[in-house]
Amino acid sequence: MKIHEWEPFLRTWSAERDAAGRTGDPARPSRGWLGFDPAAPEAITALEIRLGAPLPPSYRAFLEVTDGWRWAGEFVELLAPAAEVGLLRAMTASAHEELTLWEAEDLDEAAYEDGEEEDEGDGGDEEEHEEYESARWNRAVQISLAGDRTWLLLDPGDIGADGEWAAYRYSSWSGSGPVRHGSFADLMRAEYEGFRALRIPGAVS
Repeated sequence: MKIHEWEPFLRTWSAERDAAGRTGDPARPSRGWLGFDPAAPEAITALEIRLGAPLPPSYRAFLEVTDGWRWAGEFVELLAPAAEVGLLRAMTASAHEELTLWEAEDLDEAAYEDGEEEDEGDGGDEEEHEEYESARWNRAVQISLAGDRTWLLLDPGDIGADGEWAAYRYSSWSGSGPVRHGSFADLMRAEYEGFRALRIPGAVS
């Protein structure tokens, strides 16, 4: 999705979600636009100052259309307005801890498969190991506020040639760990496709 196409894409999503919600209850009031007013330029600038970096193009363009979003997919009820975006470790310590542990276990498994594990009894009980710190999850930016144990995140340390930051969806109940996307736009497209798969039988994207 091109960054200048946010508004038609989001209005289509709003209309489809509204229609899907009214399928079983035609009398239900229309929800209409799932977004909000655009973020003020000063709010976007303030967010960039807090994060210490320019926002990735697709996320900045999104905020210029709507300062947050209701129902990003089926498991995220609210994307944060610019003023409430922050570091994952400060906003949701439990998710930060889970992701750090997940990464540490992945590294241990990779080391085991590469034959780099230490033999038991090789002084391991006598050594004090520092608690694992994940650079990726320490810097991760949380952009969602409410959801079913599901968070949407951006990684300002994983930047593509186009200036986009890697984006993640993490559901603690999934058992499959965080899912990486190349950009915020790719993440939102995946959430939209997930909504359609669950709410619009036979939908073809």
